[in-house]
Amino acid sequence: MNKIKFFAQEASYYSAIVRPMLRYKCIPFKETTYGGKIFSRFFEKSGSVQLPQIETPDGKVIQDSTIICDYLESNYPEKSMMPQTPIQLMLAKIIQEFSNDFMILPAMHYRWNFKRTNWRICYYEFAKLAVPDYLFFLRPFIAINITPRIEMAYRKMGGLDEDFLPEIELWYLDFLEKLNNHFLHHHYLFGDKPSIADCALMGPLYAHLGRDAYPKKLMKKVAPKVSEWVLRMNLPDRTDTDFMPRDIIPETLIPVLDIIFKSQGPKTKAVIKKTDEYMNLVSDRNQLFRRMSGKIEFKLGQYVGLRPAEIHVAWLRQKTLHEYDQLSENNKKLVKEFLALHDWLEFFDIRLKQPIKRVRNKYYHYDADETIVVQRDLYINQGAFSGGEKARRESLENKQCK
Repeated sequence: MNKIKFFAQEASYYSAIVRPMLRYKCIPFKETTYGGKIFSRFFEKSGSVQLPQIETPDGKVIQDSTIICDYLESNYPEKSMMPQTPIQLMLAKIIQEFSNDFMILPAMHYRWNFKRTNWRICYYEFAKLAVPDYLFFLRPFIAINITPRIEMAYRKMGGLDEDFLPEIELWYLDFLEKLNNHFLHHHYLFGDKPSIADCALMGPLYAHLGRDAYPKKLMKKVAPKVSEWVLRMNLPDRTDTDFMPRDIIPETLIPVLDIIFKSQGPKTKAVIKKTDEYMNLVSDRNQLFRRMSGKIEFKLGQYVGLRPAEIHVAWLRQKTLHEYDQLSENNKKLVKEFLALHDWLEFFDIRLKQPIKRVRNKYYHYDADETIVVQRDLYINQGAFSGGEKARRESLENKQCK
């Protein structure tokens, strides 16, 4: 069987979301990082240079962890990781959004504000990515030039203001405590089977907070069951049973979900409002949207500041609500009743007044002419940063399922 080519990096936040799904489903794949001609060819096909990307057996290239996971679930349905009951499904999607957006804050803080402790990731691994042929002791000298550029790109994503950092730490420790309590009673989020939501949380909780030296030590100390879950997700046990029956949500997950809704919810509402305002100023339906629609007020504990309003966040909620709209009326009612019971409903059904669509990993008005925008914007890359084009990369074979 032809293998999927998985272009990723161990320290990559979004690569860590895809890898557990490939392993759990026993999908034949070959993992590598890219450069040179591969780098250029992928951009031509996907419109992005960001990791992760996959190349399917039929030559299609897909970028963005959310879309990659959708593809894998659809094309490799055995050992499904998608809950089939309405409440579990919608909650899994909300956790997926939260992991894609809000969890960037602790992930970036604990990597870049402790980079001396995390030197192996921040200097050695990023230098190895750019210059794999250099000797070990020479790579830190190369990283002196590489790391600051990568750090700056990701600090913009995390918005790491000095007066914000204590609130991030308080929030993260509370989150870890509640998640650790859940994993005292359950192997995974929705029972004894990993879901798409578990995969999504692996982005921050493995690639950054479970690998970087400082937060890894912190996790093992204050949340050992979360640390065990990280190991379990990286080597998933395929003898698992199933999600909780009858669409039951574990009681121990409720406090975790409460943090998720009340942290991500206000931010998503503000992003969607700002995106609506931005779209009202766009007169040409074919105009390429900026990555950020502006800045929004953001609160966490005692901190109040401004954060970029990333249009990708609005797209994620639009995607979740599209799946909600496909449910039967009775199932929609069940979801709303459950959310209302826990005072989460106001953070769920938040819609853009005008829908958006994704074309070659860029965003446009839903009515944009794809033929026009693809030809016009073919060589535009809106990613946070670009990796080195000339480096040769190591290749790893997936041997787990042999």
